[in-house]
Amino acid sequence: MFEMGFWELVLVAVVALIVVGPEKLPGVARTAGLWVGKARRMIADVKAEVDRELQLDELKQSFRQQADLGGLKGFSQQMKSLERDIQAEFNDPGPPPDWQSSVANELPLPESTPSPAPVAITAAPAPVNLAKNDPKRVGPPPAASSRPSVPPPADSSP
Repeated sequence: MFEMGFWELVLVAVVALIVVGPEKLPGVARTAGLWVGKARRMIADVKAEVDRELQLDELKQSFRQQADLGGLKGFSQQMKSLERDIQAEFNDPGPPPDWQSSVANELPLPESTPSPAPVAITAAPAPVNLAKNDPKRVGPPPAASSRPSVPPPADSSP
């Protein structure tokens, strides 16, 4: 607390020895020790009292919050009962009112229109040349056509 080193304490002891004298120094030191002890106890008591007051304030605040939440619990119970009543109304609406049935009788029924018949698509699939795409499947070489690629010479006989 005071951060006094060894040499400062030695200096205080020497000054006390000179001022008080060697005969009265032990009694003065004992009295000073008692006063320091009493001061420490008083400080500790005050600190403990302040801590207790803070704890009591925290407890009071906690009780107030619990009391406020108790009011909210009552409110939540009211909301739950209202929710149950509304749910019961939706589950069992009862008979329809008179105006609803008279309006339903006045409205014409919608005419049913036939839906168009589905149209079938009749396109043939495109041929696939497997020999061109797969090297393992090699088809036969194209056959020589029966027609020569060169036209025959014109007949010159009369």
